[in-house]
Amino acid sequence: MQDLYLSFADEAAAHAVLYRTEGAGEDTPGYEMPNFKNIDTIGVIYKDEQPIAGWHVNVRLLDGEDGSALSAYQVNPATPVRVWG
Repeated sequence: MQDLYLSFADEAAAHAVLYRTEGAGEDTPGYEMPNFKNIDTIGVIYKDEQPIAGWHVNVRLLDGEDGSALSAYQVNPATPVRVWG
């Protein structure tokens, strides 16, 4: 198990990495599925009433989950806003 703190440019960028569409066909739009079992969307973080750049998400990787697609978005906050309990 590994906890990752991530920062994406915006919500759409996060969504593109964290979710995929399944079941789409010629006449069906399909449905969204998460690429990871544990996703905790935080969104915009504020410090001293000023937004910190980015769209923030925590992911807890389980053993066997491949998090290599997340490495480009990983940040290491000194004091995380939210952690896994």
